[in-house]
Amino acid sequence: MSNSPFVTQPSNREDLTTRRIRVIEQRYGKETLYLAYHAAFPLTLTSDLLYCLRENFVPSCPWYGVADVLLSGLCETIGYDLYEMESETRNALLRCLEEKFGKQRLHELDNFMFQYISNRLNQNDNEYRWTPLTYLIADDKKFDTLKEKLRKLILSLSEKDIEWRELSEKYDDFLQERGFKPLLSKDELHPLNEEEQIIAAALGVELKPFEYNVAVITDDEPEELKPFQFETVTVNINGQIIKREKKEAFYFTEYLSETPGKPAPLKIEMVAILGGSFEMGAPENEQGYHSSESPQHRVTVQPFFIGKYPITQAQWRFVAQLPQVNIELKPDPSYFKGDNRPAESVSWYDAVEFCLRLSEYTGRTYTLPSEAEWEYACRAGTTTPFHFGETITPELASYRGSETYGNAPKGKSYRKTTPVGTFRVANAFGLYDMHGNVWEWCLDDWHNNYEGAPTNGNAWLDNENENVYQRKVNAVLRGGSWYVIPDYCRSASRYINNWAERDDIDGIIGFRVVCGVGRTLE
Repeated sequence: MSNSPFVTQPSNREDLTTRRIRVIEQRYGKETLYLAYHAAFPLTLTSDLLYCLRENFVPSCPWYGVADVLLSGLCETIGYDLYEMESETRNALLRCLEEKFGKQRLHELDNFMFQYISNRLNQNDNEYRWTPLTYLIADDKKFDTLKEKLRKLILSLSEKDIEWRELSEKYDDFLQERGFKPLLSKDELHPLNEEEQIIAAALGVELKPFEYNVAVITDDEPEELKPFQFETVTVNINGQIIKREKKEAFYFTEYLSETPGKPAPLKIEMVAILGGSFEMGAPENEQGYHSSESPQHRVTVQPFFIGKYPITQAQWRFVAQLPQVNIELKPDPSYFKGDNRPAESVSWYDAVEFCLRLSEYTGRTYTLPSEAEWEYACRAGTTTPFHFGETITPELASYRGSETYGNAPKGKSYRKTTPVGTFRVANAFGLYDMHGNVWEWCLDDWHNNYEGAPTNGNAWLDNENENVYQRKVNAVLRGGSWYVIPDYCRSASRYINNWAERDDIDGIIGFRVVCGVGRTLE
């Protein structure tokens, strides 16, 4: 049975909710569970808001409990750093909240949300009270006044590009039982009926239905998520570092084996990516732009885990000696030797075989990343050509340093791969070597542009039922390498040429692995 922390939702929701709560307490402890109780109060959640809830209501909960709640399966990603809960889950958690902390805690949370929203808007006016945003108090005399407050708040929020989805959500039985009247009836179905259209017109906003999937956890214990610290840098167009920041992310360790003669075990570190939405592709005015990188389009990516580094030669050798699944693997194919250098000179088929063997060994499903996952992970919330900023320098990555991007100066060309993590600078997600060093295989079939591309983060495959070893269409390479000019190392750059033939090998091609939601690789 797979140990993947992501599985398809069971049909019995009541059992699922009970199971979620039980597993959260067993896996993460009571303090994290108490934080989850409080996280159920706002209908839309952000990591910043959850940190504030922890500090104000559950300070005894470890700070990494925030990531535990967001990655546990209780929440669904609806946008970049935006999360929601199913109504059944929220109701159950709110009932537990009241049982544990009393009804007064609900009023305390209401006051807290008022202050939080006011601070976000840089206002302290009672016009912007949180309560009308979430639900209208069951007092008809107050309806018109609160409706106008709600309209103003939504308009004010939309001006600040904050994505609020509450108006199209079904409201909670829990809150209705305690005297709150929802803006929309819980039993109403989309598309909008006549009553909803009247309310929407009165509010001056557009209500839209939306579809969503839910990822939940199983009773199988995944590895514990642990925090790690790293540094990011931002450069200007001249390549000068204008900002250094210390950040934290979460990961689990996939242990492979004890390495003879070495104190540390051989392992793969898998970083948690919370998922969200981003603009995939490059604008036409970006230096190095190619038509294959357009049109830019909005893509929503589900949570997943990705390797902190490209797969190394030591990791490759271990997996290559595991039982064969489909094809043989060379134990040491790389041209530039070194345990901690990226595994290279591997074909797309070789990389797939590596993922299959690793999956068999660990019980989790590992694959190559989709193009969308790769770019989302590389950008880490940025929209600039590189996650460093407007340019790149040889002090930050391995590429052909004799060529420049923007106004950055020329520098060293390494002329070979470098050990992973050499430059000690990660992106905001905690990932290293996303620019340069080795091209990285993606799962997708090559397409000349993004016309008709999926927007759900999945790999773009012309025939999804085709066996991976029957695929003859070229695959996609991402990230650039030690050999290429910096234009090819951009976040949006994608490459084909003869290098992307699935059975080709070259000293500039490697890969990293992902695991996560509902993956299969056959």
